[in-house]
Parts: sequence; structure tokens; C-alpha cells
Amino acid sequence: MKSGLSPTFYNMETRENIISLVEKEVGRVIENMGYELVDVEYGKERGTWVLRLFVDRVEGGITLRECESISHVISLLLDELDPIPHSYNLEVFSPGLDRVLKKPKDFARYVGHKVQFKLKNPIKGSKNIKATIREVVSSAVIVEREMEIFSIPFDNILKARLEVEL
Repeated sequence: MKSGLSPTFYNMETRENIISLVEKEVGRVIENMGYELVDVEYGKERGTWVLRLFVDRVEGGITLRECESISHVISLLLDELDPIPHSYNLEVFSPGLDRVLKKPKDFARYVGHKVQFKLKNPIKGSKNIKATIREVVSSAVIVEREMEIFSIPFDNILKARLEVEL
């Protein structure tokens, strides 16, 4: 799922602070509910501020009813924390089939799957690489592309997203 959030924000530092606080505080509550906070997006979409949470079960998918329940709990928490200085819409979604991979455990969970990587620095002459995860080590993900195996350091990954295979 691609976001329509605008990349122009009123203050990048404030935006990052809000995302960091949400990941920490909201992530803890979501984890205590038996779910996992996969990703957080915050920005303007068609003139409206949006805080978008992508939530999943550790094992298996998440239902619409579960997203609604999580949204209710998180809305109350955010009202209490009040981290955002203006009105916004809270949205809770499943991460979808093309989910974002961020943490080493995310990559380990999807060994054998194809992933689209966007990199800070080129590897094999490209900043965009589509490859299959073979293994995860402490500082990198080991991938295979066209019969060639190589490593992508975690600190070189800007974004990694599962490739939908039909």
C-alpha cells in the first residue's frame, strides 16, 4: 500500500519527534494488546493531517474489527498524551501484502520472500534492488538476486517492502 502523505512538513524535527513518541508509547500499548506496530506515518494528505498506524498480529493477519478496536484504545491514549499540536485523523490499517520491513526480526520472518529495497548508498551499482532474503545476520540481511548472493547492511536500508508475488 502506498501512502499519499505529503513529503512537505511544517517542521521535520517535530514530525520525527511525533513519530518517535508514537512508536514508543503507542507501540508499547499495541504490543501489550498482543499485536505489533509495523510502521507509523504522519503528514498532510489532501490538506488534512493524518497519523497512520500499520498494525499486525505477530502470527497471522489482522481483521477490520481488530483495527477498529485498536483505533479506539489508541485514540484515548493519544488524547491523554496529546503529542500533536493540531487536529488530525487517526487511521489504523493492516500493513498489507506489500508490508514494510524495518527491524531485523521483520526480515527474519520473511526469509525466502522477495523484497524491494531502497538504499542510501548503491550496492551492485543500484540504490533500488529487488532480491530474495536468504538469511539475517546481526548487522545485515543476506539476499540473492539472479543467482548472486550478497549482503545489505541494515544501516544502508532506507526502505524495504515485501514484493507481492501472485
